[in-house]
Amino acid sequence: MPFDNICQPNIITIDETLRLRAYDGNSSIAYEWYQDDIVRKFSEGITDPNIRLESEWVAKKLNALNKSGELYFIEVCEKGEFIPVGDVTMQENNPPIEIGIAKYRGIGIGTKVMTAIVKRAKEIGMKKIYNTGCYEDNIASQKMLENAGFVLVNHDKEKRRKVYEIDLI
Repeated sequence: MPFDNICQPNIITIDETLRLRAYDGNSSIAYEWYQDDIVRKFSEGITDPNIRLESEWVAKKLNALNKSGELYFIEVCEKGEFIPVGDVTMQENNPPIEIGIAKYRGIGIGTKVMTAIVKRAKEIGMKKIYNTGCYEDNIASQKMLENAGFVLVNHDKEKRRKVYEIDLI
């Protein structure tokens, strides 16, 4: 349990076609999207298309995220069934979000998910989400954060990183 005396919900319904499902330890679900060039570039800083992330690496990453916050699979309803398309972790410091399947990027899912994460953070009494960073060329993530209410607080040009935060009070 990442937050003392707070029970993570199994499902957070965002709308009739989008939900968050608590991570169940099955990291193999996420393996394919961590091989995606966009995810590897903007999440891990890997630009070499020949570098693949091993399944053990994905498992270790997801298990660490699950210990640091509330980790959820992002699920979209298709033909009456919810399928995982990414992951998000609710935590105070730099909550990561991945939309791992390309056809679900750029259609507003990230904004809806991050808005739901902000709402959940308020529910459990968080005061701020901070140090939420993305690469300066990741325009989609910048728009998503701004649309979810985050404010740019720093642009480290040397590291090519923009940092956002949101007050929850």
